[in-house]
Amino acid sequence: MEKPIIEWRAPEFYYREKGVSWYWLSIIAAIVILSVSVWQKNFLFAVFVVIAEILMLVWAGRKPREVSFILNEKGLTISGNKFYPYSAIEAFSVREGHSEEWYDISLKLRHGFRHHLNIQTPTKNLSKIEEAISRYVEKTEPEDSFLDSLERLIGF
Repeated sequence: MEKPIIEWRAPEFYYREKGVSWYWLSIIAAIVILSVSVWQKNFLFAVFVVIAEILMLVWAGRKPREVSFILNEKGLTISGNKFYPYSAIEAFSVREGHSEEWYDISLKLRHGFRHHLNIQTPTKNLSKIEEAISRYVEKTEPEDSFLDSLERLIGF
């Protein structure tokens, strides 16, 4: 096993607290979309809307679990079972996180269904992690994907 350059633990994702009004707005929006789909006699879409709303309500209350990260000479290992070699990472970028304690590192992956992987790192470890990754992968300016913008817009 490779000797780690650095190890850290971080939340799986940034959690935004949602109030009762967020849930009500979500349900109202789903009812409106559901009504339009039934009016248009698009029943398959209506089923999709119901399933999507149920999933959104369940996932909205889910708290992030703590994940372990190990960065070594070969790549990044997440929670001991998911490995991303440097050859699979096209570029990376760094941006301020949602609090002073965390920064977000976005890895742009070369292949696979998921093209971006966002991970959090403690501010105190940022320079060491950034230095280690930049030995193998090009650093770029951060870009917001459509999904990132959509998540922020709906507060997810």
